[in-house]
Amino acid sequence: MAVELKELAARLRRVEDELAIQRVILSYGPAADAGLAARAGALWAESGEYDWDTDRPALVGPAAVARMLEGDGHQSLIANGVAHFAGPPLIEVDGDRATALSYSLVLRRDDDQRVYVWRLGAARWEFTRVDGSWRIQRRTHRQLDDRGAGSELFGDALRDGFAR
Repeated sequence: MAVELKELAARLRRVEDELAIQRVILSYGPAADAGLAARAGALWAESGEYDWDTDRPALVGPAAVARMLEGDGHQSLIANGVAHFAGPPLIEVDGDRATALSYSLVLRRDDDQRVYVWRLGAARWEFTRVDGSWRIQRRTHRQLDDRGAGSELFGDALRDGFAR
């Protein structure tokens, strides 16, 4: 009976971890789109990286993520109506580290107020537990387009045995 209780406790911990990680992933878009840059940035660990643009170096730390969101580019997106949407994540927890894969969509409005998908991407999220809370250690984002980087990001993770 004691072994069953330990196994049950471990399973419950895993479910709680997955829900907490999902909450971090799903918190980014609403915070970014509401202009709450500091709140969105705080999802990252102090040394956490956001690798979202292959033409630029990764952002490092919560303050760098917040500065990007406070910048003119992101602020103009907010002013014109934008939604950063993360698809349901596939999560794998390993102690105080975790990895997740998800789709990433950015929706915008055109001049006629019709909503369209502006960007479609693949996201790989790497997490670390910091003082009992999950924080983003690295988010790698690649476009799902004719260059193939997004498909490669997903494929590499899945070929390596992710979520088997």
